[in-house]
Amino acid sequence: MNDNGRQITLFTNLQMWYHKHIIHYMIFFILTGLPLVSPWFHWIAYAVGVPVAAFSGAADITSVGLQICRAAHRITAVLWIVTSIPIVFAMLPKIGRWDMTPRRREGQGWVEYIKEGLIDTKRVYIDWQYPKYMGKYNLLQIAAAWAVIGICLLMLASGAVLWFRLWFSEGLVSVMRVAHLAGFMAMVVFLIFHVYFAIHPVNRAGYEAMFRTGKDSEAHARKKHPGLFL
Repeated sequence: MNDNGRQITLFTNLQMWYHKHIIHYMIFFILTGLPLVSPWFHWIAYAVGVPVAAFSGAADITSVGLQICRAAHRITAVLWIVTSIPIVFAMLPKIGRWDMTPRRREGQGWVEYIKEGLIDTKRVYIDWQYPKYMGKYNLLQIAAAWAVIGICLLMLASGAVLWFRLWFSEGLVSVMRVAHLAGFMAMVVFLIFHVYFAIHPVNRAGYEAMFRTGKDSEAHARKKHPGLFL
């Protein structure tokens, strides 16, 4: 935070950089993953396989497309892991000071904290009013953030087992296949809500901060995120 009383930093350059790349990876994960989990999306594999089959002379265009999707899915996973290394090393040592870590006021119980958080969330998204206690994130955003971390870890572990499935038992591979699909579906649902709330008018300043400036005016932040100043 600077001392001129005009702007505060909501997102660092590293956080902005990582978030922008995550968008690319999610798109590729979805496009390459859908044909692998359902025949309903084999048309994607067919579209991918057409140009390759035209040069290779392969007869089964869909099968070629599925192989390409599987390879692209794995390459995207490797790129995601590599891209995540800097953010992990930068953020993990500060885990106790993360803005998405639940923070109760002195003497405040969990029931009161949760009730207060839900009321604040209602004030913002339903009543279109400024919250009374909310910090950088509201209670539902905090819960969603930790859920996404758990889903990502699940996808990483299950994806690794599926990739190297010959090293593991058939039973474990079957369980990990179901877990990977469940994580995939949960992530798609999260992304739908995430995009909706990201472009919601009340989050316009946050959208600008994440994709452009990284900052917000202190005057607005004191109204929208009073918990940052407690």
